[in-house]
Amino acid sequence: MGVKQNFSVPGSIVRITMQNFMTYIHETFWPGPNFNVTVGPNGSGKSSIVTALCIGLGGDISSLNRQSDLASLVNNDAKSGEAMVEIELFMVEEKNIIVTVMLYNNGNPPWWKINGEKTSKKELKTLCDRLQIQPGNMCQFLPQDVVRDFPTMSNQQIFYNTVKAVGDTGLIDTYDRLKEIQVEVEQLEDQAETKENTLANLERKEKKLESERVIFEKRKNLEERKTEIENAIKWEKFKTLRKQVKETRDKERSLKSRIDQMEEKQAPIRDFLETYESKVTTMREQIEQADREYSACCTKVEEFDIADLEDQLDRLVEQERDLTQQEHSRLQNKNRIEREIIELRQHLAKNQMDPETDTKITELSSKRSKHENSLQRNEQSMNEIEFHHSTLKREVEKLERAEAQLQDKKNRKLETLRRENPDAFNGVMWLRDNRDMFRAPVHDPIMLTLDVKDRNFARYVESHIGRADLEGFVCEDPDDVNLLTKQLRENLRLRKINAFHSSPDPPGSFAHPYSKEEMSKFAFMEYISDMYSAPDAVHAYLCRQKALHQVPVFREENNFSAQLKHKFHNYYIANQKFNTRKSKYSGELSTGMEDIGSRKVIRLAATVDRQEVDRVVAELEQKRKQFGINANRQTTMGRTCENIKAEISKLNVQIGDLRAVKKDFSSKQSELAMKERTLEQLKEPKFDLNSEREKIRAEKRKVVKLLSEQMFKMRDLTHNSVRKENERRTLHLAFQNIESENSENSERLAGLNRELETARAEHTEITVLWDRDKRALQEKHSEARKATGILSDDVKYKPPEAWQKRFDKLGSSDENVLAALLDECESELKHIKKIPDKTIVDIEAMKEKLALAREEKEQMETDMANKTHEAAKLRRKWINGVEVLVENINDRFGSMMAELGYAGQISLSQGKREIDFSSYGVKIQVRFRVGHELQDLSKGTQSGGEKSVTTAVYMMALQELTQVPFRCVDEINQGMDERNERAIWAQLLKVCQEHQAQYFYMAPKFPYSLPFNDQVTMLICNNGSVEKTGHKVFRTKQFVESARKGRRR
Repeated sequence: MGVKQNFSVPGSIVRITMQNFMTYIHETFWPGPNFNVTVGPNGSGKSSIVTALCIGLGGDISSLNRQSDLASLVNNDAKSGEAMVEIELFMVEEKNIIVTVMLYNNGNPPWWKINGEKTSKKELKTLCDRLQIQPGNMCQFLPQDVVRDFPTMSNQQIFYNTVKAVGDTGLIDTYDRLKEIQVEVEQLEDQAETKENTLANLERKEKKLESERVIFEKRKNLEERKTEIENAIKWEKFKTLRKQVKETRDKERSLKSRIDQMEEKQAPIRDFLETYESKVTTMREQIEQADREYSACCTKVEEFDIADLEDQLDRLVEQERDLTQQEHSRLQNKNRIEREIIELRQHLAKNQMDPETDTKITELSSKRSKHENSLQRNEQSMNEIEFHHSTLKREVEKLERAEAQLQDKKNRKLETLRRENPDAFNGVMWLRDNRDMFRAPVHDPIMLTLDVKDRNFARYVESHIGRADLEGFVCEDPDDVNLLTKQLRENLRLRKINAFHSSPDPPGSFAHPYSKEEMSKFAFMEYISDMYSAPDAVHAYLCRQKALHQVPVFREENNFSAQLKHKFHNYYIANQKFNTRKSKYSGELSTGMEDIGSRKVIRLAATVDRQEVDRVVAELEQKRKQFGINANRQTTMGRTCENIKAEISKLNVQIGDLRAVKKDFSSKQSELAMKERTLEQLKEPKFDLNSEREKIRAEKRKVVKLLSEQMFKMRDLTHNSVRKENERRTLHLAFQNIESENSENSERLAGLNRELETARAEHTEITVLWDRDKRALQEKHSEARKATGILSDDVKYKPPEAWQKRFDKLGSSDENVLAALLDECESELKHIKKIPDKTIVDIEAMKEKLALAREEKEQMETDMANKTHEAAKLRRKWINGVEVLVENINDRFGSMMAELGYAGQISLSQGKREIDFSSYGVKIQVRFRVGHELQDLSKGTQSGGEKSVTTAVYMMALQELTQVPFRCVDEINQGMDERNERAIWAQLLKVCQEHQAQYFYMAPKFPYSLPFNDQVTMLICNNGSVEKTGHKVFRTKQFVESARKGRRR
């Protein structure tokens, strides 16, 4: 439950616990009963506390003007996908109330618990109303994104939120009732106006009914004439249709006669087509038989084959030719081989092979092997040298890139100088080409020659040296200062040029006032003079002019930090700069403080490590030398390998020549032996040529005889096939004739069928039309007969004489003329209002309606008077309370604004009508400058800081009038200057002390040396990724104590 501490107001916040909520994993806050200041950098979770209070106590997320849905409040790293907020509320006579809310990121709705029991949002709202907690009221909850919206609220919104924040339910209820009465009165006024219009309409209708009897008689006569014309048209239509039906009947009979004639023409054609099938069947059987016989003859002709005998005769002729050719080739080959054998023997006799050839080849091969082994060893060494060479090359390139990066930082510093001071940049460019003009070294501007050892030191160095000195040149000879400034300022017209004289005294000349061991207890970091490297002349100038060797920098403030003001005139603690001054009169020390944390490092942003530059240059020079030596070794080894390869190639040529001679001699010997064996085989023929020829000729005679016999058989088969072909063609021609005749008759029959179908379709159509017209004729006759009756039972196709006379009076029996008369009659009827028979009854009813409407109007006027009287009675009591409330707020607001040196006024704005209660509002007017008039608080009139001051003062002015247990303001100081922020701070402390009010004040920062007292509770939010399982895991007090113990060691 937590300790009640010194809380006195029910509903005050005792504890806030958040798990997986927005930026928090698990954190618990224990606010104090009065002024709670939550401070931390942007994004550390200050606004998350306001959001947790609003959502945890049933507020609407839309009132925060930040997140769009509750799911976005769950921490993204929460594995469970849920978040919890637990709020402990102080109670006087009972145990503290704990409100818990669970949120989910999977779409499930949130749910609340009160003291561990699940409850509805409605029950939670009842609890908050009882404790005067209003999460949606800007006068109690003012989130960061709503602070800027307060000045944009309408007077009516400020009025309602103010009355609601004060907590006077009587004023709220009366105000709501007055607005209800306003709505009721306005509705009654609208109804009365409507009823007035209704009365006017009824009176006009009453006057109008008096003249409608005349109209009724005139309309009756027109309707009777219309009936006569309509009946005349009905009889004329009957006569016309009767004539049309007679014509249709005659046409039907003509078509029926034509159909009968066409059916007679089709009969002989159908008879021929019926006998056609039997003729065609017989003819097809004959054709099929002829086709089979013809196919059989053709098959015999095709199957009769003498190709085997012809092939056999060809083979015998070829065989005889081959025998003659073989004998001729044997004799030619024998003579050729004999000549070649003689040539080979002569060649071998002339070219005897050296018996030492094999020995020479062996010796040369052994010598070559030795050279190859030597080459392999050298190539291996060459590969090692090349690998080492490539390694050195990569190292050189890496160092060159590092050197280029370091040079790039120098160039960035030069580019910064060109941007910040173009004159100094042009001076540097000129100096690089003209250094020989000066007696002693002239150094570039200090920002180019000074290299900060650690980029974190750059802020201190740049802040303490200052822009003018950083952009100034340093000359080691005093005459060079005059020469340089003359050249740059007078000759080159460069105005923003600074130049100083400084002797190159060594760094040891500037001793520190205290050693590092003596300074360790103050969390000492470095003296500024040790934070950079620079030429001796530059360093000496900075120590003499800026005393950098006497300006220390400390990491953080500790218990000994108060002693520093007695030791140093200037020093830094973290991001704060301190300077001490001793009064000439009282001797007291005064300390000034300046925050340099927000300063942007510009001229020394590109930090160059001078030691790293020297190391890179030295190592690069060494690697380049090694690279050159290794390149020479590579070249020498390459030439050695090439010489060995040339010697091996020479030996390969010699060995190849010897092997070629040996191979040629062996080849010639093998060829000679082979040809001698071939010559033995060709000395005698393999067969008797004449006997073989006689055998072949006898076989040829037998084959020629068989071939002649087969040719005679072939001739007989061909003649028979031709005869069958002629018979088959004759049958096919006869069949085509029958088919042609059948086709002509079929076409004629088809034409007759089409004509017959057309005639039948037309006959069917006429028959249907005739039947339809006959029915229509009966209907027209029945309609006409029903309208007027008939002349007599014998003469049914004429109207009675009385009606016929009336028809004759119309002047025409033509349907078009009658139709024109009917249109004219109907047109007149359209322009004459139709009066019902009960017109007189309606006039009496109209009088009764008028009396009732007048009575209702009088009742509405009475109700309006009563409502207005009730509103006036309620307003007299209510307006006094509202005016007292506004006057009290005005007094408090005006006095608080006056304390700040400004002026402010709160007034009650009203509508144009006394009944216009919805227009009541609070008008806030302020003045921030002497001589100006009071101006309404609005979005575009005041500055951001002025609007923030007005908002804060208005909320404090409500404190003594309200009963809310706590208020939250998130970054109310946004846009305020230091003076206003200090003044608002002092007023908040005063309000909290006077009224025992609990305030939550959220801000990323606040001015230094603000007054604090026992009622102030500091809640510090830190950024960082820390896994915590509970709020007891990380205790600030334990953390500070551990840090102190570590420092003592």
